[in-house]
Amino acid sequence: MTLNGLCATFYEMTDPFILKLILSFITGSLWITIGTVLAERYGTKIGGLVAGLPSTILVSLFFIAWTQSVETATAATTVVPIVGGINCLFIIVYIYLIRTGFWLALSGALAVWFFSSLILVIIGFNSFPFSVFAYICMLVFSYRVAEHKFSVRSESGKKMQYTAPIILSRGAFSGLVIVIAVVMTKIGGPLIGGAFTMFPAMFIGTLFITYFTHGASFSSAVMKSSIPGAVSVVVYGVSVRYTYVPLGLLPGTLVSLLIAFCCSLLIHQFMTRHTA
Repeated sequence: MTLNGLCATFYEMTDPFILKLILSFITGSLWITIGTVLAERYGTKIGGLVAGLPSTILVSLFFIAWTQSVETATAATTVVPIVGGINCLFIIVYIYLIRTGFWLALSGALAVWFFSSLILVIIGFNSFPFSVFAYICMLVFSYRVAEHKFSVRSESGKKMQYTAPIILSRGAFSGLVIVIAVVMTKIGGPLIGGAFTMFPAMFIGTLFITYFTHGASFSSAVMKSSIPGAVSVVVYGVSVRYTYVPLGLLPGTLVSLLIAFCCSLLIHQFMTRHTA
């Protein structure tokens, strides 16, 4: 039996949305747990890079294409770049407000994200070129503010003794955050679903763990590194837009992942040479 045949058989035996939630929980918990461990061992630049790798968007777009169509998944990518820019603003607001307390910082950052995304839904945003342009503007603005205005400096690794309860609790919390975001993608159509494929669930899980484990400065440093690190997420969404229809679901996903990981390597080189 071919790979497509196996996938089709498995699909018929499994509720696709339940499967989506399970895979979202697994990928989210693994990604965030690995990212925070790497940040603690090797420094905030590595942690921010891992936190920015495609995770929620990978699962969400895959299942939109699988359960609906590749054309629907392609339509959902229209808002991916601009919401990626809103995610950058989410990080900036968090870093700015963290000096006043964690919960205010998180609430303020989420308020900015929801308000900005709500505007896109209200106006029925549907311009991919402007989406890309807006993302580039917000990316450059956010990076410059974090690096030069807020003067957030990267930090080296921290000594940490890992136990099974610590790893499992991180994984469970991170997976739950991702699952909530995935549930929201099911509520709306391509616009709302597309926006929630970019919901900063990875960032939320990461900042929770880093703040309550190592404090505000370490958490801010990881988040600053996530601004350029998350470029690979937008690159993945753009790649899906141009690969799903001509290549099909599985080849399009693999090619888009390869492009995103190559982008991550380039970003890592940039961060190593040019960020403090």
